[in-house]
Amino acid sequence: MIRVFIVEDHPVVRASLRALLARETDMTVCGEASSAREAVDHVAVAAPHVVLIDVSLPDISGIELADALHRQAPELVLAMLSGHVERSYVRRALTAGARGYIVKGDAGELLDAIRALNRGEPFISRELGGHGAAAAY
Repeated sequence: MIRVFIVEDHPVVRASLRALLARETDMTVCGEASSAREAVDHVAVAAPHVVLIDVSLPDISGIELADALHRQAPELVLAMLSGHVERSYVRRALTAGARGYIVKGDAGELLDAIRALNRGEPFISRELGGHGAAAAY
């Protein structure tokens, strides 16, 4: 069972992600946070396999949160979830320790990304160059 922690400030998006993951037989939501501060307080206790982080959070950016989480626990598998498709966001996220960058919108791609990341494979959305594109950033 892949344990996923969701960091997303919009309650409707968080609920949608939770519902999407609940339909999968190999995934479960082990925790969630609406801010970076909440995430820092709860991620370690939740012991997730994959942490999905919205790039835009109310207190600090998701990229800054990824950096902080990566420094605390380099073994965490961090993935950015974003509507931003600019390459600079992807570069900054990967530099901060994220292993994935998933563009919001395609539920199937999100599920594929979680599974790939859980297997230890980096993941970049097709819109940004695809699964093997991480090395290009």
